[in-house]
Amino acid sequence: MGGGLKRIAILGVPIDNLSMDETIEALDKLIETDGFHQIATANIDFLMKAIGDDELMDILQRCDLVLPDGMPLVWASRIMGTPLKERVTGADLLPRLAELSQRKGRRLFLLGATEERSRDAAAWIMRNYPGAQIAGRFSPPFGSIDDMDHVGILRMIEESDADILLVAFGNPKQEKWLAMHRSRLHVPVCIGVGASLDFLSGTHTRAPEWMQKSGLEWMHRFYKEPGRLGSRYTRNALGILRHLSLQMLAVSAQPRTSALSRISVFQENQALVITLVGRFTGEMVEEFDQALEQLEDLNSPMILDLNLTTSIGADAMGFLVDLSSKMRDRNQDIWLVGMRPSLRRLFRTAFLQERLFRLAPKVADALRRIDSKAPAAEPRTTPRPFLKEEVGR
Repeated sequence: MGGGLKRIAILGVPIDNLSMDETIEALDKLIETDGFHQIATANIDFLMKAIGDDELMDILQRCDLVLPDGMPLVWASRIMGTPLKERVTGADLLPRLAELSQRKGRRLFLLGATEERSRDAAAWIMRNYPGAQIAGRFSPPFGSIDDMDHVGILRMIEESDADILLVAFGNPKQEKWLAMHRSRLHVPVCIGVGASLDFLSGTHTRAPEWMQKSGLEWMHRFYKEPGRLGSRYTRNALGILRHLSLQMLAVSAQPRTSALSRISVFQENQALVITLVGRFTGEMVEEFDQALEQLEDLNSPMILDLNLTTSIGADAMGFLVDLSSKMRDRNQDIWLVGMRPSLRRLFRTAFLQERLFRLAPKVADALRRIDSKAPAAEPRTTPRPFLKEEVGR
């Protein structure tokens, strides 16, 4: 189900573990597929806003890719034992997309920023990547989403036949606008890029490369715009201390048992029951994903028995966020049962427990509640192995 992409979850938001080169390759492949694909470049500010905004959190959890646009996310991933490969910023992504456009004829549409900055950004692309394809650009008047001419903008984008839509409205406006029109946008790759067009236009300058690599770019931006960014950075710093540190502590405090890890999968009448024994991370996440891919039907509730689960990694939480989104698309629930206090604390500090999953003390309790909602079914029999009794190492 994971499609080969590995994710971790930080404060409820799934973050894809991709390098810049892998990101470009993944986006190019998405262009070749049908449908709408939303991509976000998330930093700490995104996560802080999502904690207090259920709509934004749901959008980020359903994005096809969420890229780590911020060194604090990379540092946190290392502390939690599941290191992200690198920071992938919107400002670094745009020149690479311009190069992709030049190399493969991918058509870009620039939406947002002021007319002057949009024009200058397009000129920068054409000057540095001659042969790049600018399918169109438009700068709507500043205002709320409700005040926008949605019909006219959508018509303009559709007529451009763009492959990649770059939306520079700022977060959360750009993420909510894209999600609002996911059924009407016929562009395969849609990316919220924030202030990245401002950087291309030369309106804002990037920090020196050594500051970017050392995670100090925020200091450069604060020096340039203290009035606008001061309150944001203060809020984010407090958020790191209040929220992110608690998740990192909860992950790090889990027991590091060396006991054999294994997965048992059973079909139990109205639900799929999966027992996770030992440490749920690393290879065990891959085995879980492979087990689900072998199933022909996932249109039934899923019960995860965590009674014998000793620890859960940030990669497993990212997998569960992705799985929960897919199950919700099928109008099905994931139940977590038998959670020990350390796991409850982990899910609570990661903002996952109440948003995505239903809880029950035992498998029998979850089955009883599922059966009470289900249409009449045949009497339940003794559980039988559905895939294989044990998958492990």
